[in-house]
Amino acid sequence: MAPTRALLSLMMSLAMMLNVHAPITPKQEGVLLSVSILSDTHIDARLPLGRLLLARALDDISAGGAVDAAVVAGDMTNYGDGESLHAFYELFDKHCGGPDWVIAPGNHDIGHVEDVTQQAARQRLIDTYNAYTGADTNHIYYSISVNGFRFIVLGDQSDDSWDIPDIGADQLAFLDAQLAEATANGKPAFVVCHWPVEGANGQSVIWEDGSMGSDNSVKVRAVLEKYSNVFFISGHVHTGINGKLTQTLFGFSCVEKKTGVTYVNLPTFLLVNRYGIPWGGMGFQMEVYECRVLFRARNYLTSKWYPLYEYAVPLQ
Repeated sequence: MAPTRALLSLMMSLAMMLNVHAPITPKQEGVLLSVSILSDTHIDARLPLGRLLLARALDDISAGGAVDAAVVAGDMTNYGDGESLHAFYELFDKHCGGPDWVIAPGNHDIGHVEDVTQQAARQRLIDTYNAYTGADTNHIYYSISVNGFRFIVLGDQSDDSWDIPDIGADQLAFLDAQLAEATANGKPAFVVCHWPVEGANGQSVIWEDGSMGSDNSVKVRAVLEKYSNVFFISGHVHTGINGKLTQTLFGFSCVEKKTGVTYVNLPTFLLVNRYGIPWGGMGFQMEVYECRVLFRARNYLTSKWYPLYEYAVPLQ
C-alpha cells in the first residue's frame, strides 16, 4: 500500500475508533449563521477511501441540524472527470442534504482534467452544479444567499492553464456589483475562490507559484478593498491550520486581515498539510454574530474542536 493511502487508512480508522463526538453547536448564543468550510476534497471515483472520509465529514456537518451551509473552496475532484464529479455531489446529496451548498471550482476540476477540454470541463461543472442544486447559473462564477448573507463564488475562465486561473472583466464586474449590494447594510460578505491572492496567508512562503497570479491578485484586491466586512476564503496551497507560532516564525497565519479584507486559507481536507496542523479532515466552523465573525478549527472526521485555533474578527 502506498504511503499516502496507508496514512489515509490510519486516519479513517482513528476517526472511527476515537468516538470523540463533540457535536457542532454554536460557541455562544446569538449566532446568525453557521457554516462548515472545507477545501481540496480531491474525490477520485476510483479510490473509495476518499469517498468514505468525505461521507464521514458530511455526516458530522449535517448531524444535529445546526449548520446552515457547507462550503468547499475548490478541488472537489482530483482530475475533474464526470464520474468523480458526480460521486462528489452524490455524497453531498446523501450525507449533507440539509445545509445549503457553496461549491467553488479549483484547478484540479478544470485545469487537470484528462477526458475533455477545459472549456467542456467548465461547462460540465456548471451543468452538474445546476442539476444537483436546482440553480440556473450560466457561468463558472455565481452567488448564493444563506440566512441573508451573501456568498460569491469565483472560478477559472481560462482554456489553456493548468494552475493559474483567468478571472475576466465580466467576473470582476460581477464581484464588484455583488459586494456593493451584499455589504450595503453593513453585513459581512464572503468571497469563495480556490486560489489565494498573491501574498495572503503565507502563500509566497508555502508555495511560490500557488496564488491566482499577480495580475488577477491586483484586480481582485482592488475590488475587495472597496468594501467593508469582506472575507476572502481560499484553499489550494495545502497549508495546515496555524496560529501564533507560525505567525512568530514565518510571519503569516491562516486567518489574517490586510488592508481591510480578512483572508482565510483552508487546509486540504484529504492530504497532509504543511506549516500547521498536518492532519486531513480539518476545516473551520464559521459563525456569524451581530458584531463579529468567529472561525473555530475543527476536524470533521473525528468531530474534534481545536480551541487553540479560534479567530474572532470584529465587524465594522
